[in-house]
Amino acid sequence: MEQSLMQVFTEGVVRFNAVLWGAPMLALIVGISLYFTWKLNFIQKHLFHSISLSVKKSKSAGAISSFGALVIALAAMVGTGNIVGVAAAVSTGGPGALFWMMFSAFFAMATKYAESVLAVKYREQNAAGEYVGGPMYVLKNGLNMKKTAAVFAVATALMGFADALIQTNSLVDIYGSVFNAPPVWTTAVLVVLTACVILGGVRKIAAFCKWLVPFMAVLYILLCAAVIVTNLEKLPEALACIFKSAFTGTAVLGGAVGVTMKEAVRYGVSRGVLSNEAGSGSGAIAAAAAKTPNSVRQGLISATTVFWDTLVICLLSGVAVVIAGDWRGGTLFGAQLAESAFSSLPGGSFFLLASLSLFAFSTLVGWSYYTAKSVQFCLGVNVEKPVYLLWLVMMCLGGFLSPKLVWELADTAIAVMCVPNILALWLLRKDVFAETKAYLAGELAARRGAAEN
Repeated sequence: MEQSLMQVFTEGVVRFNAVLWGAPMLALIVGISLYFTWKLNFIQKHLFHSISLSVKKSKSAGAISSFGALVIALAAMVGTGNIVGVAAAVSTGGPGALFWMMFSAFFAMATKYAESVLAVKYREQNAAGEYVGGPMYVLKNGLNMKKTAAVFAVATALMGFADALIQTNSLVDIYGSVFNAPPVWTTAVLVVLTACVILGGVRKIAAFCKWLVPFMAVLYILLCAAVIVTNLEKLPEALACIFKSAFTGTAVLGGAVGVTMKEAVRYGVSRGVLSNEAGSGSGAIAAAAAKTPNSVRQGLISATTVFWDTLVICLLSGVAVVIAGDWRGGTLFGAQLAESAFSSLPGGSFFLLASLSLFAFSTLVGWSYYTAKSVQFCLGVNVEKPVYLLWLVMMCLGGFLSPKLVWELADTAIAVMCVPNILALWLLRKDVFAETKAYLAGELAARRGAAEN
C-alpha cells in the first residue's frame, strides 16, 4: 500500500511539472537568454578572455577569490546532473533532449552573465561581515521587492534540500547496482564526509573545491572521451540521431509510444537549467562573495561555468550515452542507464562510480552553501550551522526515495526559482547594459594603451 501511494504521488508530481514546465516556462527561460545575447552584442564572444580572467587574482573586497567563487559555482553545478541527469533526460526526452540542452545552454551564458553582474552590484555585507548576494538581494536592494525576494530565498532553500536528496539518491542507486552496497552504509559515509567540509564555512568550502573540481572534471572528460573513441564508428549515427530527434521526436522507445519533440525540448531545457543553473540565479550567490573590482568582471567569469558544465561535460556525457544505445530499451533510468553506457570500457563502471562520487560530493558542498545563504536571508546569520545540520538530515532521507520522484521534485523547485529571478533580470536589464558598456569601454581603452606602449 505504501509503495502504491508513493507511485501515485510521483505521478502527481510528474503531471504538475508537465504543466509547470510547459511552453510559457520554456519560452521564458530561452527567451531571456536570447534577449540578453542580442542586447549584449553576443557576450559569448568574450569566452576565452573570461576564462583567462578566472585565474587572475584580485585584491578587491569580498570573502573569497574570483576563482574560489567560480569553483564553488562549478562544484554546485557539476554534479550527478551531468551524468545521471543527462542520462535521465535522454531516457525521458529521447536523444533530441541533448540538442535542446546544448542550444539553451549556449545562449544561457548571457543569462548567467547578467545574473552575476546584478548579484555583485547589489550585494551587501551581513552582520558577520561577509559579502552576500544573489537574486534575493537584487530583488530587495535593486527593486525593493522584499516579499518576492523571500519567495526566491525559500524556493532556493527547497531546491537545495531537494539537491541533497538527489545527490545521495544517485550514489545509493549506483553503489547498490555495482557493489550491492546497503543504502544505509553509502548514506552514512557520504554524510560524514560532507559534514567534515561544510561545517568549516565558505573559506573551507572554497579551498576544498579548488582542488576537487578540476580533478574530477578532467577524470570524467577522459572517461567520456574513452567511450566515444572506442565507439568512433557509431559517432556519426549518434550525432544524426540527436539532431533528427530534436525536431521529430523519438518514434519508438522501449516498444512503447516514444517521445515527442515537445518532450525533447521540455526535458532538454529543464535538465539543462538544473545542471548549469542559468535562469535560476543560484550561481549568482557564489559570484556575490567574490573579490572583484567590478560586477562585469565577475559576470564574465561566471558565464564560463555554463560552458564548462553543459557545453563540455554534459555534451560528452550525453553523446556517450546515445552511442551506447541502451536508452532504446526504455527500461533503464538515470544512474543505471549511465552505468550501462560506460560498462563497455574495462573498469568503466568503477571509473564512473569514482566520477559520480566526486560529482555528487562537490554538488553537496556547493549547494549547502547556497541553501545556508538563502535561509540566512530570511532568518539571519545565526542559522548557518543549524541549516547545515538539517542539510545532513535531508541527505539521510535521499538514500531511500524513488530516483524519478527526487528528480521531479528538483524540477519543481528550480522552476519556482526561475520566475522571480527572471523578473529581476528583466526589470534591471538597463543596469546590466550600463555596467557592461562602461566596463568594455574601459577595457578597450586599456588594451589600446598597452598596445601603444
